[in-house]
Amino acid sequence: MHHSQWCGGRGQAARWRKAALLLSLLPSLAWTNDLPADAPLARDEDEDAAPPPRPRQFGWALAEVTAINLAVWGFDRYVLNKDFARVGLDAWRTNLRTGFVWDQDDFSTNQFAHPYHGSTYFNAARDHGFGYWGALGFTLVGSVQWELFAENHLPSFNDLINTTVGGWAQGEVIYRLSSMMLDQRATGTERAAREVTAGLLNPVRGFNRVVRGDAWRSAPNPKDWQPPVFASLARAGYLNIDAGPPLNQFFAELDLRYGDALRFPVDAPFDAFNLGVQFTTGEGRLISRAEIRGALAMLPLENGGNERVLLGAFQHFDYNDTQAYELGGQSIGAGLMYRYLAPRGRELRLALHLRGVVLAGITSEYAERAGRDYDYGPGLAFSFDVSYGRWPWEYLKLQAGTTWLHTLNGADGNHLVHEGTLLLDVPLFANVGLGASFTFFERNSFFRDFDTVSRGIPQARVFLSVH
Repeated sequence: MHHSQWCGGRGQAARWRKAALLLSLLPSLAWTNDLPADAPLARDEDEDAAPPPRPRQFGWALAEVTAINLAVWGFDRYVLNKDFARVGLDAWRTNLRTGFVWDQDDFSTNQFAHPYHGSTYFNAARDHGFGYWGALGFTLVGSVQWELFAENHLPSFNDLINTTVGGWAQGEVIYRLSSMMLDQRATGTERAAREVTAGLLNPVRGFNRVVRGDAWRSAPNPKDWQPPVFASLARAGYLNIDAGPPLNQFFAELDLRYGDALRFPVDAPFDAFNLGVQFTTGEGRLISRAEIRGALAMLPLENGGNERVLLGAFQHFDYNDTQAYELGGQSIGAGLMYRYLAPRGRELRLALHLRGVVLAGITSEYAERAGRDYDYGPGLAFSFDVSYGRWPWEYLKLQAGTTWLHTLNGADGNHLVHEGTLLLDVPLFANVGLGASFTFFERNSFFRDFDTVSRGIPQARVFLSVH
């Protein structure tokens, strides 16, 4: 099913959505602190008088979610003159009577752009006083509104899930990063630069701050606008993917670490999260990989001496879109985390994650028989990470995991995916490192009506890193 200009298609709209998220990532490097990586951020005395939380405004949040849909629909209908936006009573009756189906939009639109669209609903609620849990329902309402009433195409199962669940993850990350950009005590050029950057990162919040006058009003900063620690790292170098004919290209990677669940409390969802995004020159798309792992709640199991063990709940967003393979979806799961503090600040970390995959898309040779180019389905995933280094610099890291997916739409069958990455990142001088990594991706697809397909795709990278 074709979606709105905000969610894009195969052409310009999808690229604009990706560019929008890129804008939401890059500014976060502008205000990283120069303290040691394991030092908490300083808090000013003014923060002791931080303002109370914004009161929850249910009516305004719902009105803004609806206004977002009306604005996007109006742009599609009257500016772009899109046929799918020609809706009325007949289209609404058909949508309500027929119900939800599976659409055939391309992978990047469904798995990346739709979650970004959902993040706008989420941030409308967040900016009107709701926390993570309260904003979930507004994201669902916005997605249902669009699917049923903004298009003359039948509403889509995958759009509803990706826009809603993916919107939760992207939305909270965008909200947290935009909070870091803001400083309501700043004035002049610095204040303007911070407000503009936060507005580009989070357009819904930026619009509301201008309307309310918050963009220029002097006030204390809420304490939760800054994490106890924040770090960013960038890698750039050469990437080889052996996908039949080798694909040689350059890549750049940005990795953000917000908070640290193994050292600081997780009092609210996404008090600690990791965000990674990769850009490549040879894929024909702006972003080839993106992932989010946010802590929802943590339970300490052991906290004595040099060791700490935590059991937690996590939300995951995964997106891999290369010429060699496609794999991405929304997951919720549990994780067991371990940290051993060694001499001189070095540490050994271990994480085990078991995830329930709500919905994922995956490359499939026979999905075209069902009118699409990848399979859709839920599943289970298990992964583990082992690393050694000085936070956030991981000198040596091993990641491995297995994902099982059952096809609900596409070529009937099951997919079993094994992934593993070994990374070495050696300090050269100051905050610069030299590294290499090797990744192996193996997909075994067992189809009911077709032959089994097994594919192994190795990847090798060499890079410089900046921490």
